[in-house]
Amino acid sequence: MAKNLLAKGFRLAVYNRSQGPVQELAQLKALPCKSPAEVASQSDIIITMLPDAPEVRQVLAGEEGVLEKIRHGQVIIDMSTVSPIFSKEMATLVKSKGGEMLDAPVSGSTMAAEQGTLTIMVGGSKEAFEKALPVLQAMGKHIYYMGESGAGSFTKLCNQVAVSLNLLGVCEMLLVASKAGLDVKKVIEVVSTGAGGSWQLSNLGPRMVVRDFRPGFKVKHLRKDLRIVREVAESLGLSLPGVSLVAELVKALDNMGHGEDGTQALVEVLEMLARHRLG
Repeated sequence: MAKNLLAKGFRLAVYNRSQGPVQELAQLKALPCKSPAEVASQSDIIITMLPDAPEVRQVLAGEEGVLEKIRHGQVIIDMSTVSPIFSKEMATLVKSKGGEMLDAPVSGSTMAAEQGTLTIMVGGSKEAFEKALPVLQAMGKHIYYMGESGAGSFTKLCNQVAVSLNLLGVCEMLLVASKAGLDVKKVIEVVSTGAGGSWQLSNLGPRMVVRDFRPGFKVKHLRKDLRIVREVAESLGLSLPGVSLVAELVKALDNMGHGEDGTQALVEVLEMLARHRLG
């Protein structure tokens, strides 16, 4: 995503806890910084992309954090997947310091990030969104303004509900096909052309068959996202039995040592329960 910003002509100041990515971007003419505060001092728009809320809070409000150097009118874009409740809290804090904050999580694979074709869902003020739009367009193909603070984060959770349940459906479908003695690859081809077709089936189904668990999106990250979905659902008084089931299966998969694998590794848990292996 940073490389795409550089390729579109944006000047970039960068910071990361591990220095490898910083040095890689420095070779492409990005300015390496020693702290989030230094990034803020060198930037008009600040972007964070972090694993979870505690890291976002530390980078923004911790020692040598962004808010130590924020200027009036600066826009912070948090592209992490976090609770919308947290997004609203941080937006209020940023506003009290004179800045504006957008929650702008993304959907898409690692390939989409590399190609600049991510889907980006944004919450925050319309004025801040319009100011940040050229930056967002350098990283994504489908950019949606969803409403006030928290709306982007809420939308991402909706996405994760659909993704996780679809993932489970693909795993179970492949097990049925395999157990019935069908050509599993041909079943994927057939179902993909009809009403059962989906991104998960077309992209992750073939990987499950050949046991290619290289990550496009990691198991440990889906586990975190589903935890947030369940917490938010509880706050809204919603019962989501499908999400609860997938969350427990993903938790088991993570505990089996697959946290760094792609989410398509979920098929291994279903294979254990079915006592049947694909292929």
